Amino acid sequence: MARGDGYLRRKGKVWYFEFMYKGKRYYERIGAVSKTLAKEIANEVKARIIRGEYVPHKRDILFKEAVQNYLIWYESNSNAREKSKKKHRSRIRKLLDFFGNYRLSEIDMTLIEKYKLERLKKVKKETVNKELTVLSSIFRRAKEMGIYEKDIPKIKKFKVEEKENIRFLSFEEAKKLIDACPKWFKPVIVFALNTGLRAGEIFSLKWENVDFENRVIYVPSSYSKTKKTYKVFMNDVVYRLLKDLEKEKKEHGFVFTNSFGLPYKYEDGTYLKVFKSACKKAGIKNLRFHDLRHTFASWVAIKSKDIYVVQRLLNHSDLRMTKRYAHLTENYLRDVVNSISNFGSISEKEEAVIIKHTNGV
Repeated sequence: MARGDGYLRRKGKVWYFEFMYKGKRYYERIGAVSKTLAKEIANEVKARIIRGEYVPHKRDILFKEAVQNYLIWYESNSNAREKSKKKHRSRIRKLLDFFGNYRLSEIDMTLIEKYKLERLKKVKKETVNKELTVLSSIFRRAKEMGIYEKDIPKIKKFKVEEKENIRFLSFEEAKKLIDACPKWFKPVIVFALNTGLRAGEIFSLKWENVDFENRVIYVPSSYSKTKKTYKVFMNDVVYRLLKDLEKEKKEHGFVFTNSFGLPYKYEDGTYLKVFKSACKKAGIKNLRFHDLRHTFASWVAIKSKDIYVVQRLLNHSDLRMTKRYAHLTENYLRDVVNSISNFGSISEKEEAVIIKHTNGV
């Protein structure tokens, strides 16, 4: 069916119809019928919606049925990379193993707590929390589709302490890592350390996203984690590096290429083999490629002494994500406090004026 006519999809032998009208989404399970009949029923459902006669079917369905409906929507609407989608599906399977044959109305806070305790025997609290987030999404989607009438059960997640320790390289370690890389891979490491971009953003970067005149790199919304286009400023190192790479610009348009002059296939993780080999050669342990981003952020925090600058450069939408680097500015804060340590040596007259104004604040 055409986009404006709604979406008719089949899951297994069952047809489903989804239609958006006046900002509201309608969802109908048509059943295991022929495609021709499914179209006829879908058209009738659409007509009833437009006439204001549509009454959604309210059923107390099984959790596994709700998951089927959710997956149809998720596969059609999610912009996540395939790697993230696989993790999402894996979490859904864990939920299905436990809740699959329960009806949605039977899944309450008590049952969810039981699930949490069972999963905690096998995985960490952080993993359970991610699964609970998916559970909440399934319930919300069922509510939006009109196939679940009751209130969404309260889903309480585990409290997890934020990890303050971040793995980042010293300048000496960074130099060793770069020296240990093959010539064609060095630009990737140098670029990552000087921009803080994520692996997916680096390997999907095209020359059309590079603005040499304004010394800006534009990260398209389709590749950024926040799904919003944002810009990264080039320092002198990045500017010179990209200018050198531009001399060997390939027809495919990608900035970074492998040893064969072809774009990296980010999803298959082949770049990680080269990275891990370089780490081993440089004698650097427990370092992930993503830690290059942490390294950039840590260097910025130490140099700028401003956590808001770090937030801006990393394109964090929430300052809480950036606070992990706050401890790196503590020495600066100590210096600021020490800079007013002569307070006790000022005159009584001056002290009285300060106290007066302080009380008035």
